[in-house]
Amino acid sequence: MARLPKGGSGRKKIQLKRIENEKERAVTLTKRYGGLFKKANELATLCGVQIAIIVFSLSGKPLSFGSPGVPFIINKFLNLNQPDQQPDDFIARFKKSYNESRLQNLNQELDELNEQLANEKKRGQMLKEHLKATLGCETYEEYIGSLGIHGLMQLRSKLDEMKQHIERSDDEIIGASSSNDEAEVDLSKIGAPEDYLKL
Repeated sequence: MARLPKGGSGRKKIQLKRIENEKERAVTLTKRYGGLFKKANELATLCGVQIAIIVFSLSGKPLSFGSPGVPFIINKFLNLNQPDQQPDDFIARFKKSYNESRLQNLNQELDELNEQLANEKKRGQMLKEHLKATLGCETYEEYIGSLGIHGLMQLRSKLDEMKQHIERSDDEIIGASSSNDEAEVDLSKIGAPEDYLKL
């Protein structure tokens, strides 16, 4: 085995001391905690041991790894003075720890869904208010039901007119893009949907 000559460029031993630069400390933590968790997982798998590691980042955010789970390991550590548990009790506590974690995730999903539902209800209420202000009804169905035959014929005529405006605008846009000329299409003549619904 060849030896490196004295004063050679072999691997230098890094002096272990606190990194003073805060940015460098954060980068080092980011690079190393993943490796630490990987080694802990390997140890748990190879030796069949239970292990938990909790690291708090510079900003105070907790980073953790646990096998079978951090809450389970912490609970076991806090109850060291109690008599050894039976295997059935161990399994029950493991299930309880897993179920608590799963329940927490489901509660978070439920909170998000409730927030989405509240937002949709708010949008629905705003739409009702807008329809009532512009058409005097809370829904389009109620508005159409109140028109009668004559009103429906007028509405159909206005919708046909709007369709023709849109088709003409489409033709103008296609013609402008195929000729590679920058042509502005005046869409202001189409009008707002409310204009066509008001009879």
